[in-house]
Amino acid sequence: MRAMLIREALVVARRPAVVSIVVVYSGLLALFLSAWGGQRVPMLPGATVYAQLQLLQCALLIVVMPWAAARTVATERADDLVRLSAILAIPPSRVIIARLLAAAIAPALVVAGALPVALIAQQMSAVPVSRALADQITLLTFALPAAVVAVWWMQISSDRLLGWLGATASTMLLVTVARFVFPGALTAAVVAAACAMAGGAMLASRADLWWRHLRGESA
Repeated sequence: MRAMLIREALVVARRPAVVSIVVVYSGLLALFLSAWGGQRVPMLPGATVYAQLQLLQCALLIVVMPWAAARTVATERADDLVRLSAILAIPPSRVIIARLLAAAIAPALVVAGALPVALIAQQMSAVPVSRALADQITLLTFALPAAVVAVWWMQISSDRLLGWLGATASTMLLVTVARFVFPGALTAAVVAAACAMAGGAMLASRADLWWRHLRGESA
């Protein structure tokens, strides 16, 4: 299992898309701060720059996290996944579990890459550092749901763009429901992560049945 996890993690690490996504995401947040120079931002009257940056982060991450996972995860599916399992002499479920864990690396790196920008906004708004770090940890928790949803869609979809669109819509729905039912952001993140773990367990449990034999699919 360790070797499989290392293999999947190396696939993610070698994708140039990770760096590009981190640069674009962090650049958009930095552009938001530099455009207003610490003055009152007209997005939400009365809200601090830090609070509005948090809102922007959440909106961007709903799109960026699934895209990061979809762009970096290994692409074997259908017959390719069956062949990979046969070559490695391991059941498909173990491949899927390793893939789910590795897929969470890319969204987590996206959140971590923007930490300096979030700390600058925290200084500009005189917000306690502890709150800023807690908010970033909360955002980091959503990396797991985004990764699980992305892997689900990438395994059942033959087109990466369609998989990303489906993963983005599903992640948005999951986050919206979690925030509506559970007002606290951290609680919503934990609940979303728990749902993601259940979804990942379901995918892994069905993998040995779905990808047990070759079906002659080109997906």
